[in-house]
Amino acid sequence: MSEQQGYSEGFSQDTIEDPQVDYFGFARSLRHYLPDNITWVEFEVMNEGKKSKFQKATQRSLTIKKGSGDASTSLDQAAERHALILESLTDWNLKRRGSSIPFNKGQALRDFLELADPQVIEGIELAIRKANPWLLGEMSSEDIQQQIDELGDLLVIAQERERGEASSASK
Repeated sequence: MSEQQGYSEGFSQDTIEDPQVDYFGFARSLRHYLPDNITWVEFEVMNEGKKSKFQKATQRSLTIKKGSGDASTSLDQAAERHALILESLTDWNLKRRGSSIPFNKGQALRDFLELADPQVIEGIELAIRKANPWLLGEMSSEDIQQQIDELGDLLVIAQERERGEASSASK
């Protein structure tokens, strides 16, 4: 047999381990635990299809004024955050008023996005962005600085809370 047929003479394809990667099999799910460390949401790292769908849902329009050359773009951060979460989440173990809520990408997820603590939603968004590094490239330096500022504020609050817990425990 010739090498043009896919393998060299004297070897059969069955005995050679195929080092080629299956690039169609890209699927990875991760869990993000909410502040109680019991409740979690599960999301998938985006493949090209999900990335494309998310980008189409959040495309920005750019307007350039002919005379002045000024450019403007519209950005709806909430819509982008919700689209990212809607596209990525695949499961959860959430409870509402003591009852488990079955996961679905319909009304239950939309209710969660509308009614949940914004810090919880932002934590989910950050976990998804970290798992999809290409998303971090789409964040502006202002967006990143805003998140750094928010995390700094959260750090101060957590440190104050921990100091308060430590001082009340010693009484």
